[in-house]
Amino acid sequence: MLVLFALIVRGRVMVSMSASLLDDPDGYQQIARHVGRTFDFIRGEHGVWGPTAYRPPLYPLLLSPVFELPDAQSGIGLFHVLLGAGTVWGVFRLGELSSLPVWASAAAAVLVTVDPILLNQSTQVMSETLATFLATWTLVALARSAQAPSVVRLTTAGAAIALCVLCRPTFLVWLGTVAIALPMVLSTTRRRAIVLTALFLATAAAVVAPWPVRNWRQFGMPIVTTTHGGYTLLLSNNPSFYEYLRNGPWGSVWDADDFHRQWRTESRSTMRSAGAVMERDELAADRRAYELARQNIRAEPATFAYSCLVRVGRLWAVLPHQVSTDESPSRRGLRYSVAIWYSAELAAMFVGAWIVGRKLLSSPWLWGMLLVASFTLVHAFYWTDMRMRAPLVPFAALLAAAGIAGLASQWRPTTSWQTKT
Repeated sequence: MLVLFALIVRGRVMVSMSASLLDDPDGYQQIARHVGRTFDFIRGEHGVWGPTAYRPPLYPLLLSPVFELPDAQSGIGLFHVLLGAGTVWGVFRLGELSSLPVWASAAAAVLVTVDPILLNQSTQVMSETLATFLATWTLVALARSAQAPSVVRLTTAGAAIALCVLCRPTFLVWLGTVAIALPMVLSTTRRRAIVLTALFLATAAAVVAPWPVRNWRQFGMPIVTTTHGGYTLLLSNNPSFYEYLRNGPWGSVWDADDFHRQWRTESRSTMRSAGAVMERDELAADRRAYELARQNIRAEPATFAYSCLVRVGRLWAVLPHQVSTDESPSRRGLRYSVAIWYSAELAAMFVGAWIVGRKLLSSPWLWGMLLVASFTLVHAFYWTDMRMRAPLVPFAALLAAAGIAGLASQWRPTTSWQTKT
C-alpha cells in the first residue's frame, strides 16, 4: 500500500509539473545523450565540445537509455517516480530495522512520500532523486551488515555506498566515516570486523575505480569526484558573496550575475593560458577556482567563518530562499507553507533524537547520523541550499517518526534498539 501511495502521489506531481523535465539546469541531459551515442562523457559550452568530468557519472549514465525512447521526457518522469517509490519502501524497511513500530515506520515512509524538497526535485533533471534512493538503501544495507555481518552483506553495502559516491561526491566523506566506524560496530570478533571492513572498502574502491581510471586517461589525473568542486567552493567564497553577507538586507537575494560574468572571463583566460588542446580545459579551470577561493578565505577569515554558519543554516533551513525580488503572493504563501511543514518535522526530529538518546551512536541510527554529519560538514564550505539535504530526508523522517511515536505515548522504551547494548 505504501508503494502504491507513493506511485500515485509522485506520479500526480510529475504529471502536473512535467514541463520542468524539458529544462536541463545542470547539463545532465546533454551528457546523457552523448553517453548513449559515444560511450563517453562529453559536454559542450560556448560551441566547444570535449570530454568532461564536470558532473558525476552515475546519473547521466542511467539516463542515457531513456533517450533511445520515443518520448524521453516521459521516460525521465517514470524513472524518477520509480526511484521515489523505491525510496519510500526503503524508508519503511529502515524503520523496521530500527525497531520502530509498524505504524511509525509507515509514518516515516509517508513523510518521505510527500516531502516538499523531494517532490520538487523529482520533477527536475537533477541527481537528488537518485541520490536519495541510493542513500536510503545504503542505510538499509549498513543496518543489515551490522546486525548480522557477512561477506555478502558487507560487499553489498560497499557497492551501494560506492554508487552513492558516483552519484554525488559529497558521499565520499560519508564513506570514510562509515569505514572508520564499522570495525567498532560490527557484531563479531575484532579481527573478523577488520577483515569485513577491508572487504567493504575494497568493494567500494572496485565500483568507483572505473571513473578515476577514465579521468586519468583523459585528463592525466585520477579524479575521483568531479571538476566542478572548485567552482562550487568559489561560488561560496568570493568577494561579491562576502559583501552581500556583510551588508545585504536580511532576506534579500544575492545577485550572482557579476560573479558569473567575472568567472566566465577568468576561466576562459585560464584555460587558454594552460595551453590546452581545446579552448575549454576543465581541470585548469577547477584548479584556478580552488586557488581563488583559498585566496578569498585567507583574505577574510572572519567573513569566511560567518559564511560557513550561513551555509549550514541554509542547508537546514525551513523556509525556502526567495529567488526573485518580485515574488508573487502565491509563491510567498507556498514558501511559508513549506516552512510550517519543516518546522513541525524538525520539532518532531528533536523529540525523536531525545527519545533515541545514546542509541544514535549505535547501529542502525549511527549510519544516518554519520550521513547527516558528513553532508553538514561538506556544505559548510561549498555552496548549498535546501535541496542539497535531499539525501538526508529519509533519515530525518525516521527520527521525526520516532518523535511522533514518543509523543503519542504508544511506544515504550522496551524496543530492541533502545535496550541493545
